[in-house]
Amino acid sequence: MIRYLIALYFLLTVQFGIAQSIKLSGLVKDSLSNTPIPYASIGLLDADNKVIDGMMTDSLGAFRFSNIKKGKYKINVKFIGYKQIHRSIEIKDQKKIDIGTLLLASTGQNLQEVAITANTATQKHSSDRQAYMASQYKSATGGTALDIVKNLPSASVDASGNISMRGNTGVIVLINGKPSFLDPATILNQIAANDVTEIEYITSPTAQFDPDGKGGIINLKTKKSTAAGFSWLVNLQAGLPSIDDYNNREPQKRFGGDIAFQYKKKKLALNGAANYLRNDNAGFREGDVNTVIGDRQTFFPSKGERSFDKYNFGMRVNSSYEISDKHAVSLGMLASRKFQDRLADIYYNNRTIRPSTGEEIGRTDYFNSNLQNKQGEFYMFDFNYQYQINTANSLQMGVIYEYAHIYGSTKNGNIEHDVDTLQWTHNKYKNPLHGLRLSLQHTWKSDHQELSTGYQLRNDNQKGSFDYYASQNGSSNQQLVPEFTGKLTATNRVHAIFTQYNQQFSATQLSLGLRYEYYQRDLHLLHTDQKYPYAIHQLYPTFNLMHDLGSGWSWKVAASRRVQRNNNFELNPIPEREHSETLEQGDPELLPEFTVNTETGLIKKLKTGSIFFNGYYQHTKNPIQRVNSVYADTILRRVFTNADYASRYGAELGGEGRLISWLKVNGGLNVYHYKISGQVLNYQDTRTNQDWVYSINAGIQADFLKNWSTGLQLNYLSEKPTVQGMDSRFIVPNFNLSKAFWKGALTAQLQWQFIELGDWGVNEQRITTYSSDFYTTTNYIYEKNIVLLNLSFNMHKLNKLFKLPKSEFGEKEF
Repeated sequence: MIRYLIALYFLLTVQFGIAQSIKLSGLVKDSLSNTPIPYASIGLLDADNKVIDGMMTDSLGAFRFSNIKKGKYKINVKFIGYKQIHRSIEIKDQKKIDIGTLLLASTGQNLQEVAITANTATQKHSSDRQAYMASQYKSATGGTALDIVKNLPSASVDASGNISMRGNTGVIVLINGKPSFLDPATILNQIAANDVTEIEYITSPTAQFDPDGKGGIINLKTKKSTAAGFSWLVNLQAGLPSIDDYNNREPQKRFGGDIAFQYKKKKLALNGAANYLRNDNAGFREGDVNTVIGDRQTFFPSKGERSFDKYNFGMRVNSSYEISDKHAVSLGMLASRKFQDRLADIYYNNRTIRPSTGEEIGRTDYFNSNLQNKQGEFYMFDFNYQYQINTANSLQMGVIYEYAHIYGSTKNGNIEHDVDTLQWTHNKYKNPLHGLRLSLQHTWKSDHQELSTGYQLRNDNQKGSFDYYASQNGSSNQQLVPEFTGKLTATNRVHAIFTQYNQQFSATQLSLGLRYEYYQRDLHLLHTDQKYPYAIHQLYPTFNLMHDLGSGWSWKVAASRRVQRNNNFELNPIPEREHSETLEQGDPELLPEFTVNTETGLIKKLKTGSIFFNGYYQHTKNPIQRVNSVYADTILRRVFTNADYASRYGAELGGEGRLISWLKVNGGLNVYHYKISGQVLNYQDTRTNQDWVYSINAGIQADFLKNWSTGLQLNYLSEKPTVQGMDSRFIVPNFNLSKAFWKGALTAQLQWQFIELGDWGVNEQRITTYSSDFYTTTNYIYEKNIVLLNLSFNMHKLNKLFKLPKSEFGEKEF
């Protein structure tokens, strides 16, 4: 199979391998960060200001013109959120002209002879993505990348930390363009917020990206070397004692820190970061459940502690080296560890009746102590080699290897009247993962065109071992329970070839792509020797167009086909007793989701910012749902299943800018109608649920007095339907107050998270599901009014401010 794919790849590329000479070239970069600006508009005008040619910069900020006659010309460069610039040139007998780097200043940037006061464009838009500067979200300081992402205009995060984009939980996360096999929440929690410079939300990914993730792609850009020399930053965080601790068993601990460095010298660039974050959370839950089995109805309301002890630490190092003008390599490493204990000490009041007569059959009160532990060690290595064959052709090869050692346990005990032990259980698991990605890509460029073709291989293997022990009637002798014990191997393999074509007209950028994939999944239950193979061939087309309408307006339209593949947790059929009232189980025959996305939008460039409006429609086949059914009178079985279809149509409005010189605002509103339908488990009736859903992310930041700033950020998610019920609304307001010292060398910030001054129901969410034979509703209440102090040290500036005196005579003698 592989040899046919590689042969097809070379057939696609060979016809475009003829080099074309380039007469005029250059780069466009941000004047402050020195980072490339992709998709900037480049106009080539003659002496009479008549447009001769035009194009947009590529993904690296480069542009190239050819076949230009002798004469005097003017280059006009513009991009949303930046001031236009003009550069005059004269072409005589030169064959090639490289005008070097053109620096664009943001519209709010004031340049003086000595001091520089700048406000870079915090949002940028192109045909396939929206880019946001991380620095605008002050409430995320000291946290993780997830704390930044949840503030994006299209994003929403529920009480469990699940990230959604435009209402879709299927999101892929990249780190500097590099993918990972891990779930989005795990990746986002491994990267310090202070280490992130920019976040891209790729709404309609082109063909060279994996089609996984029906909600699109989030790309984290970490800090990189931009100027020669060495610099580093240190951030420290500490939390005040809990205000609302719900009488939890242990006090919460909150502290952490991170350090980042950058080094650049000639052709070598190094950058890296390390971070540690301890972020415990107090909590409480109250639930009400009843089940019906024949003429027997059991009610078991509950309430008690549900708290989290959690920490994570990690480090990353990235390096790049230009061997020559034609050869360059880069190497990256990411290593991290995550730990979480979830304690649920719950009191139950059980009552059983006969519905036909109302007669009470039995009643019992008991206490359930449940400690769930999850741990993981994560390592990722990536290597990339780029060969610039000639001015038109380049070849890129990449390798990514990933290893994750994931393990944990659940200890569960039911105690009646605080004396008699009814049952002790202990569930242990190990689930290590090995992943490998290989890529080969050829790119051909001319003045207004770019064609990329490539082959990609993805392969991951997970070997899980799950052991379940139980004892009865207070016995300390726990026995292995075969029904809940087993071993499995799961392998996922994807062969892909793609072709991506980009064409630049005078005011329009067009992108067309097609990706072919052969996906093979093999799940093998070793303890029963059952095998569940699955394989499919699929095409994933993409289309993106962006047009400059003039007067600061741009219009875009895009369409793509996406897939949400099943992770191994969803496929694992070995049951797990998560806690007293729940049995969790996957489905090895679960099908992937296939989604068609279409969208169109307008972007308006303002003097001090920008606004955008997007409308979108999504239709999904085989949407994956987590549903409940009755397992026993006091136990619900929670499983994954496919519904028939889901549809979503909606609109988003967002923007950022300065209302006045000292007041900045950012925000986004996402409104959509969601409908899901399908037959669930063994229930005969087709279930259909639909409703309007909306989310609001809004922030305001004020700079006042000297070096003081304060801000307020609000995240709101409305009620959301599921195939069996409804998730309640979720609201989080955060406040920050900052003061800079010593010319910005030290910044102190006070954060007040999850503000609740009354009874708003901040940082809590009720989950409700029901069917003909059960009803369950649980309100998860998480800690409110958390106060944190952050200190940020710019060591490069500090060294300049506090230079120690030198020895005048001693150094001379030495």
